[in-house]
Amino acid sequence: MSEVFDKMAPYLVPHYDFLQNTIYEIIGFESDKSFSFIDLGAGSGILIEKLLIRFPNSRAVYIDSSVPFSEVAKKRLERFSDRIQYVHKSMESDWYTDINENPDLIVSMSAIHHLEPDEKKALYRTVNQILSQDGWFINIDEMKSLNHNAYKKSMLFWSKYVKDAKSRIPAELHGHYDEWNKHFNGWKRRNIDNVDTPKVKGDDIHEPFDVQLKYLENAGFQNVDLFVKYHLWCAIGGQK
Repeated sequence: MSEVFDKMAPYLVPHYDFLQNTIYEIIGFESDKSFSFIDLGAGSGILIEKLLIRFPNSRAVYIDSSVPFSEVAKKRLERFSDRIQYVHKSMESDWYTDINENPDLIVSMSAIHHLEPDEKKALYRTVNQILSQDGWFINIDEMKSLNHNAYKKSMLFWSKYVKDAKSRIPAELHGHYDEWNKHFNGWKRRNIDNVDTPKVKGDDIHEPFDVQLKYLENAGFQNVDLFVKYHLWCAIGGQK
């Protein structure tokens, strides 16, 4: 699944590149700025790669507990090996003890929604504590809307988006597309067919974006905002 996600995410997550690229506008860093950043739940390293290219004087910390994903990431990021520290720990663990400097940016995409509410709150507090002064935290993730019907429609939209996407995918990647759908069918059963079934740890524990904005404020962040929302996908964040 790690390789499948690496190949398919740009095709099957709506406005994938736009969501990631909006980070540049939010943080407002000059391209020659020297700084370190952390990617929580970094997966196959797509976002780290973009940031390292955009900011050639930056340094990255890759945090993910999945060995298969880290293997894919190390292949993708091999040319940046001297600018990356790999930490193989979960977001719920003491990953922060492996960090040698206070980063100016912490990002995450498609990861934090797996945490339970109290775990999200704890993570946001930790992120605020280790960021440098005025540093930014941006979380791009699946989140609930303000009302339940809108939330359900947003998930139905994604289901249709994935179904319609095959015509936009190169033929040589159709095998990856079919493999993605094996996993995505499980996502649809959990989140659409059983939308009202209580979720447990490891599920997609979607929480409303406005609730998570409050989590950020309570963790001590300033300039907290919902920067982008497109159906299920939201980019929220704040500044220390």
